[in-house]
Amino acid sequence: MDNQNDTVESKGNSERTPLNPETNENMSEDAPTNSTVVKKPAESPDKAGLLSRVKERTRTISSSSQESNASLRRRYLNQRRSSSFDLSHHNTPLYKEDLPPFPDHIDLSLVPWWTSKRLQLAVICFFGFLCLYSQRVNLSIAIVSMVDHSGKLESHDNSSNHYLNSSMANNVTTQAKCPETLSSHSSPGEFTWNKELQGLILGSFFWGYLSLQVAGGWLSERFGAKKVIAIGMFPVAILNILSPICARASPYLFIFVRVIVGIGESVMYPAAQALWARWAPPNERSRLIGLSYAGGQFGNALIFPIGGFLCHYGFDGGWPSVFYVIGSVGFIWTVIWCIFAHDSPGEHPSISTIEKDYIQHSLGVKQESFKRKHKTPWLSIFKSKAVWAIIIAHACGNYGIYMLLTQIPTYMKEVLKFDIKANGVFSMLPYLCFWLFILISGTTADFLIKREILSISKTRKIMTCIGTIVPGIFLIGTGYMECDQKMAAVAMLTIAVGVCGVHFSGHFINHSDIAPPFAGTLFGISNTVATVPGILAPYIVGAMTKNGTREEWLITFYIAAGVYTFGALIFVILGEGEVQSWGHIEHSTMGTELGNMDEKLTLSLHAIQEENTENNHNSHTNKDDDINTKANGSNKEVV
Repeated sequence: MDNQNDTVESKGNSERTPLNPETNENMSEDAPTNSTVVKKPAESPDKAGLLSRVKERTRTISSSSQESNASLRRRYLNQRRSSSFDLSHHNTPLYKEDLPPFPDHIDLSLVPWWTSKRLQLAVICFFGFLCLYSQRVNLSIAIVSMVDHSGKLESHDNSSNHYLNSSMANNVTTQAKCPETLSSHSSPGEFTWNKELQGLILGSFFWGYLSLQVAGGWLSERFGAKKVIAIGMFPVAILNILSPICARASPYLFIFVRVIVGIGESVMYPAAQALWARWAPPNERSRLIGLSYAGGQFGNALIFPIGGFLCHYGFDGGWPSVFYVIGSVGFIWTVIWCIFAHDSPGEHPSISTIEKDYIQHSLGVKQESFKRKHKTPWLSIFKSKAVWAIIIAHACGNYGIYMLLTQIPTYMKEVLKFDIKANGVFSMLPYLCFWLFILISGTTADFLIKREILSISKTRKIMTCIGTIVPGIFLIGTGYMECDQKMAAVAMLTIAVGVCGVHFSGHFINHSDIAPPFAGTLFGISNTVATVPGILAPYIVGAMTKNGTREEWLITFYIAAGVYTFGALIFVILGEGEVQSWGHIEHSTMGTELGNMDEKLTLSLHAIQEENTENNHNSHTNKDDDINTKANGSNKEVV
């Protein structure tokens, strides 16, 4: 029974009898009447009352699929009822699973930030990406000490006589300005690897890294990111510890180990995208994902000075200790991940109800049911211009990043003439700046989106342009710096690398914007293509800088700037920020069901309004006749 003016269905038949407004008892023809007892004119029912009656009326619709429709109806009505969860303004797709009761206003201040499970997960991911990049980049700093550079000039003399003869005067001037010390020109390395072999070793990681990108995202969506990341990162840590033994045994065995390390690390990024699709509310996505990914650049910042220190003072010859220490840290993190990480808020054993409801309703899906129960729309994905915009921007951005990631220590040694200790310290600065820009840009992007200053699409495009075009400009400027302008070169290189962090709030997280359920798969696709520059960059740089001169390095910087700019332009033209038509789980089925339900709701509301209009008109007739007329009219209407 809804209120005193409503009717009650009798058990024997479908007739309804009016209620006495004073006693709340049934009134029949045999019941004594009192002239003072007059049924009040029917008032316009409130929204909740209407929706409650609609819920009763639609209960018999589609009896063959009663459970699914009831589930859909409850959620639909709750969404219509709650102004804070308006269906018409919600970009995230609806799902068939029921959502738990959700208050109109959640007071998140009841959950202190230090107990926030999504923030704790972001911190764990931060250190995970720190280990990921440390185990990837440790070779870039270690190889400077691994290789014997004492025969460099003799080798170049045999292979580059024409170059030496044509630039003799310039070399004399350079030597006068930047005299090379023993520590900057030659190092007592164990291996006599030439430039081509060094490029092969540095690039071998990326051959493995492109192998499981798509599979890593797909597996994470189906089985959960926790297992996928743990299975991938455990062998990475073990193989890093074994790397010195393999390098001393054979350079080709070392190459094989680096390929396997790349395979293990290849699942991390797509798995993290799938994980945050379940954990990150849309208006916190840039900050939470940005904080997670910032760990990678912080790892870069740490590995250069720590690696330089270990190469100079470490045990077992110096450079092997880089692999021993970093591999051990990676193993410890993997254990922590297995203990504290969870695939979704619904699976977390100690998350507060308030935080869980907030995350689930902000995403519009019950997280326990987020695991993959749907087909991937492969054809729609590869036909989407928004996907291709991400792929191209991702690949172009990675070319410059990977080139600098693997070649900064070599550039500082060959052009700026830093020794190994100074090399490590100054190689740290660009990535420390990179880390800061990721955090700053993430907060800024979320602010612009939350305050509706800019749309998601415009925000992603602006961040992508800043994170690619600006670094290209400063990279070219770095190429013009001479070895006697070390501090200016380091400053410009720091800005060039640091501002790259802004695009982590641009195309780098755009996968979750355009198709949240397929974010892991999309990132796997784009990162597979974007890994190719990681393979090509060391070869290109190695082939173009055989003599290690500033002019050779300037050409490589011009190429990187051009690639950066091309990727930004493509993303501005083709990029999107809204959920795509194919980016919903069971999009077509749910769209039809919601359309039918909306039509049923509208028709039911019209029927109720007509009923109340007729009741209002009849209320002005004779009191006794009015009661009987209303009873009969109500019976007819209901039937």
